[in-house]
Amino acid sequence: MIEAVLICTILAMSDGDSGRCTTQAGERVRVRLAGIDAPEVAPFTRCRTQPEIWACSTRAAAFGVTAQARARQLTASGARCTVTDRDRWGRVVARCTVNEHDLGSIMVREGLAISESNFGDPYRREERAARADHLGVWR
Repeated sequence: MIEAVLICTILAMSDGDSGRCTTQAGERVRVRLAGIDAPEVAPFTRCRTQPEIWACSTRAAAFGVTAQARARQLTASGARCTVTDRDRWGRVVARCTVNEHDLGSIMVREGLAISESNFGDPYRREERAARADHLGVWR
């Protein structure tokens, strides 16, 4: 896939790791943050079919709404997303930045998401720091 950049005037986060980007041209694109997994938020659709995954665990579920709120707060003024792939549901997978700070890094460092080991574990350092500091899901 050719690397593309989405300038999201609005990045409406549906949970801590996915949302809908509205571009300057008014196009709406479903986006999944690359390299992280955040707790699911009701109605927990994915948890009905994959209850064993971390995002559906009791520990994670307690932070779903908090992760969603924080992601929404961080993206309130939009985001810049570099497309890295597409997932099996057709969403754009991207690394997004807000005020030049990596959104995935922030979410993992605050303990509101984990580094996704199935995709190279890009935020391993941030996850270790959040665990050591007992932040978010690591309390």
